Amino acid sequence: MRSIINQPVAQKKVLLRVDFNLPMNEKGEILDFRRMDASLPTIKFLLDRQAKVILISHLGRPQGKVVEGLKLKQIASALARRLGVRQEVDLIQLDSFSAYKISPALYLLENIRFYPQEEKNDFRFARSLANLGELFVNDAFSCSHRAHASISAITRFLPSCAGLALQKEVRMLSQISRHPRKPLVCLLGGAKVQDKIQILTALKKADWFLLGGVLANTFLFALGEEVADSKVAQEEVEKAQEIYRQLKEKIVLPQKPVFGWLEGKRAILDISKEDVQHFASYIQKAQTIFWNGTFGLAEDKRYQKGSLAIAHQVIRSKALSVVGGGDTVALLDRVGLASRFGFVSLGGGAMLDFLTNQPMPGLQSLNSSC
Repeated sequence: MRSIINQPVAQKKVLLRVDFNLPMNEKGEILDFRRMDASLPTIKFLLDRQAKVILISHLGRPQGKVVEGLKLKQIASALARRLGVRQEVDLIQLDSFSAYKISPALYLLENIRFYPQEEKNDFRFARSLANLGELFVNDAFSCSHRAHASISAITRFLPSCAGLALQKEVRMLSQISRHPRKPLVCLLGGAKVQDKIQILTALKKADWFLLGGVLANTFLFALGEEVADSKVAQEEVEKAQEIYRQLKEKIVLPQKPVFGWLEGKRAILDISKEDVQHFASYIQKAQTIFWNGTFGLAEDKRYQKGSLAIAHQVIRSKALSVVGGGDTVALLDRVGLASRFGFVSLGGGAMLDFLTNQPMPGLQSLNSSC
């Protein structure tokens, strides 16, 4: 995969695919700038070398139609402020595309998903995009599991390479899936049991899997343990039984889960101090730690104690720590702990696909671009 570092970008017209699909409230105010901030080093790298940069991004799911609330004016203005650009953002035309002019050298195309051809990976549309530039840079790892025109097809028409943020995601996640420092401990929780089961079966190099949340409930239920009315992924119970038979020596389950009452039903809502101490004995041995999914009903402050105790155990360890997943990162952000982890992945579904060896069209196309 070619790197932007090695490309002659000076005074070139560069198309830069970013992921500015940022969460907003009902007033259109941006709630989380992390994905934008992740691409700032790549943007500055290009601008410092006098490149003309045309950014491509999507926002939401407009389904190939113009949706007023999903226009990128707010995003463009926020980027201008983050770059210290004081002038007003103007809407202009670049060939057949509407774009926001942030500065004489920096533009942001209007929401690329307003075009139905984008999600169809349409080659003719990709060629029209490519005509805007001389080089394509993909810095949107979180979109790279999609075979979309501005991610995949465009690489057929322009020399293409990876941006700095994308390279970092690949490098850090490769240290989990391909060449981890051992022992590798994976902390897996949350409610998306099917996704986590895929990780369990894919990460062959893991030494131990410490399980919590609905994932742990499902395994406990599969093993005949008491779970009362806890949420269980019934469709995954047989798979959990099979995996436990195969990986019994690697899987560590809560031994004294915390029960509480939820909507009038008795359910497992957290892990206990004893479980934290038991899990900590594995965390302390680790050289590499991957965490995805909270260990209880962490959106309720009464039941986030276990997850936060685990977070502190990871921070105190000497291991390389990589954390991902929206709920997990949101919890760590709320309590000011996210920055104390070695790497916070913003990959979302792309992170899971990468770790489970699923096709990544955005990465594969960089290896076979023109």
